[in-house]
Amino acid sequence: MTQSLELICLGVESYAHPVLTPYLLREIGKLGRRIASIQRLHTLDPEIPIRLRQLLEEGSGPCLIAADRDHFPLVGRILATLKGEAMILSETGTLIPADAREARRDSYLFRFGERLINVIRVEPGRKLPELLLDPESRKTWQIFPETPEELEALRRLELEIADSLDLTEILPGWIRVTSYRSTSPTSLTSERLRQVTPRIIPGDSLVEFLIGYLAAVGKHITFAESCTGGLLAATFTSQPGASDILEGSYVTYANRIKSGWLGVREETLREYGAVSRECVLEMAAGAQRNLPADIAIAVSGIAGPTGAVPGKPVGTVYLCLRNGDSVRTERLQLHGDRNAVQKQTVLYALKFLVESEKEKIFKFFSENS
Repeated sequence: MTQSLELICLGVESYAHPVLTPYLLREIGKLGRRIASIQRLHTLDPEIPIRLRQLLEEGSGPCLIAADRDHFPLVGRILATLKGEAMILSETGTLIPADAREARRDSYLFRFGERLINVIRVEPGRKLPELLLDPESRKTWQIFPETPEELEALRRLELEIADSLDLTEILPGWIRVTSYRSTSPTSLTSERLRQVTPRIIPGDSLVEFLIGYLAAVGKHITFAESCTGGLLAATFTSQPGASDILEGSYVTYANRIKSGWLGVREETLREYGAVSRECVLEMAAGAQRNLPADIAIAVSGIAGPTGAVPGKPVGTVYLCLRNGDSVRTERLQLHGDRNAVQKQTVLYALKFLVESEKEKIFKFFSENS
């Protein structure tokens, strides 16, 4: 059974900073471990030594302590006191408990009972120090089951390998499966998944795989976005290799920009409105024509919380995908706040992109895995 990781954040910046906190979680993700719990200790809490000791004594398995600049030395002193040790200066210039192991700059390992603890110093705007806990073996697949039977087979796998398997429904018809290291002979493999369905794409990031796939088959993509405000393009450019398949993109929020940049006709906007099938059809056609690109995805919708009109409530989104001469449009009715609607729109666009390549994309994976 895989060992889960407990994360203890000491200092508001370590668990509430808009850049540092997601960065920390991404780096932890590279260890391949489940995060069993996240404990937050406020810097003004006068009982930090007591609470930290309780957390270490009550928990089990490996632990990562992320402390801000002011409290990193305090954590070391607390750990040293727990074992009756002194503090020493490591070769990297970091003050650590005398019994600490594998010290790096602003990072060291410490054993407390049966627990292995990695203490790191975190600070906004700085690169995180090296994480010293051993990574766990983890594999992730993106699966697009077509039939209820395939979905039921996946659910049976989840029950059978519950100790080392996570199944997450991203959208209807898109499930992310993560298998963690396990000593069980029933550990999941690509071959076993292919017995359930051939519609499999490997990896944590569907976007990263799509970039690799489109580059391999020599296709370029572009986007024409209204309600998502560039989020689709940002999702792709957040991954390495995006420049191989994306040369440019459009954010056309105002109607005059839709017309001026993409050639959406005034009659279309007047008769059907910007949030319409007709509008996204012309947005995608204009983006595909202007660059040019093999694939164009256009979105326009009402993300909210205002903007609803009769027949088009908040959460109404129209999506168009042009792949060569093939065209698909869809009206979505999404729910949640503004950001939830925008992010769901991006996920649907990714799913439509996979579906637009039909079986070619799954064949590509099976031949290159």
